[in-house]
Amino acid sequence: MAGTPLHKASDNLRFSAAVAGFGMLLRKSKHAGNSNYQGILELAKGAKGSDKEGYRAEFFELVKMAQQLAP
Repeated sequence: MAGTPLHKASDNLRFSAAVAGFGMLLRKSKHAGNSNYQGILELAKGAKGSDKEGYRAEFFELVKMAQQLAP
């Protein structure tokens, strides 16, 4: 069964994928594949959508901080 390409998925699904990827990077999960902080940030920013409370913008800052602290 063919799925929807990620770039055609909803903002919520793409943002959720970015959050999940970020968690895998932080845990150094073997399931993170070739994910990296920059890719996670780009995926999340491209899926910002409506951010009335500013939570998604705060996520961007968390990813940036983790990227700076990563070895």
